Amino acid sequence: MITDNLTSRVYFSSILPEKCPVLNGHIIEALQKRGIPYAYLSGTKDIWCRDFMPIQIEEGRFVFYKYTPGYLQDKYGLQLQTNPMEVFQFEANQLHSIHQYGHKLDLVLDGGNVVKCGDKIVMTDKVFLENKEKSPEEVQRMLEEAFCCEIVFLPWDRWEKYGHSDGIIHYLGDNRVLMTNYPDFDKALAHDYLRILENHFDVTTLKYNVDKTDKYSWAYINFLQVGHLVLVPQLGIPEDEQALEQISNAMPDCEVIGIPALEAVRRGGALNCISWIIKA
Repeated sequence: MITDNLTSRVYFSSILPEKCPVLNGHIIEALQKRGIPYAYLSGTKDIWCRDFMPIQIEEGRFVFYKYTPGYLQDKYGLQLQTNPMEVFQFEANQLHSIHQYGHKLDLVLDGGNVVKCGDKIVMTDKVFLENKEKSPEEVQRMLEEAFCCEIVFLPWDRWEKYGHSDGIIHYLGDNRVLMTNYPDFDKALAHDYLRILENHFDVTTLKYNVDKTDKYSWAYINFLQVGHLVLVPQLGIPEDEQALEQISNAMPDCEVIGIPALEAVRRGGALNCISWIIKA
C-alpha cells in the first residue's frame, strides 16, 4: 500500500491559484524550497483533487471509482463533478506515464473517504448509503477486492455532509493513527470512533487547551503529507501552535511546518483535500 510517507510528487487543481491564491503561494514556496515535484491538473472543476482522482495502491496501480456523491447532485453540485478520466486525457503525457494499471471500481466513492493505513483502509459507512442498490456485504467485498486489504468502517457523522474519513484521522505509520479533536464536538461519536479504531491501531487524539474550541479546529487533521514533509493548516487561532506541536511530536521523523489555510477551510476542506499525492 502506498501510504503518504512513501509518496514523492504532489498535484493540485489548475484552478487552485485562482480560488486560493495565498494558500497556493505558501504551499508552492514550501515544496520548491525542498525540491519536491508538483504540478497542476487541467480539466478539474473544483479544487478538491483528493475526492475525484484515482487512489494509488501500488506503483503504477490505481483504483478509479464513480465520483457522483450525493452532496453534488443538485444543479450547482453537478457543475463541480470532475471526471478523472477527462483529467487524464488533458494530462496525457504526464499522467499516462505513471498509470500502468487501473482497477475500475463500480461504486460511488470519494477519495476523501479513503485513508490508507498500512495494510488497512479507513472509511465512513456513508459508502453504503451512496451505493444502496447493493447490499453492505457486496459493497465491502468489492472494496476489499479493489484495494486488496481490510476495510475499517467508522459511523458517518450526519452533521458532516461529506462523510470523509480524512476529516477524522491521519495515518502516522507503524500502525499508529492521529484522530482529530472529536471529543470537543461529539463525545459519544468520539467514543465510538476510538472503540473501533483501537481494535486496529494505536490512537492519539489531538487536544487543545483553549477556553472555547474554534469551529475550524477539525482542519488540523487534514494536513498534507508528501514523503517526510508535513504541511499543517494554520487558521490564525490559538490552536495553531498546539496543533503543530502535537503533530510534530507524533511524527518525529518528518519536517512539520504550518501553512495559512483559511482560504480552503472556509470552503469546507483543507490541505489533504486539495492535493493528490503519488509515488512516481
